[in-house]
Amino acid sequence: MKRILAATLFLSNIIFTPAIATPLYAGIQIGDDSVGAFLGYQINRMFAVEAHYAKSNSNISHAGVTVDTSTVSKGIVGIAKFPMKLREVLPYDLFFKAGYVRTSTTDTYSGPTSFPSLTPNNGSIKSQKNQPIIGGGAEYDFSSHLTGRVGLDFLGHDRFINLSAIFKF
Repeated sequence: MKRILAATLFLSNIIFTPAIATPLYAGIQIGDDSVGAFLGYQINRMFAVEAHYAKSNSNISHAGVTVDTSTVSKGIVGIAKFPMKLREVLPYDLFFKAGYVRTSTTDTYSGPTSFPSLTPNNGSIKSQKNQPIIGGGAEYDFSSHLTGRVGLDFLGHDRFINLSAIFKF
């Protein structure tokens, strides 16, 4: 009788317990001049780790010389979240992040053949840079699976404002 009761309790616990959400999440990020994606792992309510990928392109033309710049950034950051609740304001989280980013840049230039200072008249220059990144911002849970985030990142001497949409699995 005890075995039947234990088996019944065990099965009812499995059937009627709500599914536990996975700690993985993914998101898209739109920055000042870039678009990217990230994959994150929520360690607990206050800490997470994210891997980022972002790409941006720009074009400058002046006096017949054109420079196309393509930048790819890959990085990993640790995130600390601080739940906030103010009077008459819905609960939200403030966050701080710190990590490492590797940026690869390709500058492709071209100029007119009559421009003597450019020899050759076209080509490309590639460079890579490894930098620490820090940042912070706020995020709000619209539902149990959708979160919005606004943040400010500092990468070297540059700073970037970004908006993100996060889907929690």
